[in-house]
Amino acid sequence: MAQRTKRKTILDTIAIFCIKKTANCFWEVADTLSSKNDIITRLYNKTIGKEYRKEYENCALSSHSNILHIGCGAYPLTEIILASCTKGKIVGIDKNNQSIQRGRQVIKKNKLENRIALKYGDGLDYPVEEFDMVIVSSCSQPKVKILEHLFEEVRSQGSIIVREVDIATNDIMNSIKAHPDIELKQQIHHNPFPFIEPIGWTTFCLSKK
Repeated sequence: MAQRTKRKTILDTIAIFCIKKTANCFWEVADTLSSKNDIITRLYNKTIGKEYRKEYENCALSSHSNILHIGCGAYPLTEIILASCTKGKIVGIDKNNQSIQRGRQVIKKNKLENRIALKYGDGLDYPVEEFDMVIVSSCSQPKVKILEHLFEEVRSQGSIIVREVDIATNDIMNSIKAHPDIELKQQIHHNPFPFIEPIGWTTFCLSKK
């Protein structure tokens, strides 16, 4: 499962910044539009939802896992898909209060208020000890510092799912290698339209020993 890493150049840093910024803008717009338009909602659910299901099928999601999602956004598709995969507690957090309010409306529309809770929170310091699995969205920043918090605080045998744009995965690999108690179980590559190579994203399925 090892992946080669290299030292980043200035050009690498600029390219990573630009692509991540573009990807983050796309997700923000897609979430906002999906929370308002039923046609876009159906398309979003079909394309991106399929990729999220692929994650859970490959990352050993328990049917009773309590799950935290960092970076739920205005359209909490991760939480909606999870509600059909597990009977455990599902909590989504975001640093944007407006996204939380819109996300709650989506949850209410889908009649999932009793399954999903959306809260204001920061992945840098949010308490994670009660959760069996923590999912980190690709838009969540600063990613490496969030991972440092999770690698330290997630319970033993807990799972972490990290999404990151393909061009920035070296930083994730370096963070994993710096923590011997974190095991890389699986990598899943995603390239649904319009995320054709090389601007797709990778899911890292991790476990804490």
